[in-house]
Amino acid sequence: MSKHRNHSQHTNDITKIPAKSTAHAPSGHSSASKPQSLTESSDSAVAAAVKPNTNVRMVLMFVLVFAAFFGAYRFAQAVGSATADQTTGVIGAVAQASSAIGSATGSGGGGGCCAGGSGAPIEGAATVEGGVQKISVDLSSGSYNPNVIKLKAGVPTEITFGQSSGCTAEVVSSDLGFQEDLTGGPKVVKLQGLAAGTYNFACSMNMVTGQIVVE
Repeated sequence: MSKHRNHSQHTNDITKIPAKSTAHAPSGHSSASKPQSLTESSDSAVAAAVKPNTNVRMVLMFVLVFAAFFGAYRFAQAVGSATADQTTGVIGAVAQASSAIGSATGSGGGGGCCAGGSGAPIEGAATVEGGVQKISVDLSSGSYNPNVIKLKAGVPTEITFGQSSGCTAEVVSSDLGFQEDLTGGPKVVKLQGLAAGTYNFACSMNMVTGQIVVE
């Protein structure tokens, strides 16, 4: 009887051992979850560290883009200013050259196309020689001299225009239907006896003018 109790008690003690182990299992499971928590914390720390770096990169990119835009703007301003200065210089040089050419050809001062026109009326009468009335017109001053030619009606006429260049390089008359190039030397315009009236002539730009008055 006593042995049977001891055996039962021993059996009960053995069966209790796994219960303790089973009760201890949750503690072991809790300790296993600790590395996972550490991993999550580590990931959060890395993410927190990366985010500021991303912000810094964005700021740097913005600064670089702004610097590039500002540099391009300043460069464009410099080029535009230089181009304007060059254009002004070219225009000034052309104006000076034109003025020099006008002075050299006698078209400046007292009667060029752009400086004085035909000036005051200067009359000149043709003289009759051998049944032809003749008159010469000087252009050394850049205008016609005389610029009012007096002729007799019905008498053949010869008008000699002197050599010229620049604005007065050509003499033209739509009224009488002639056009002569004076750059190579004097040219003689021959006309049949004209009817009484006033006939106009001018340079090719119609800025230096003259008249033929037939009476």
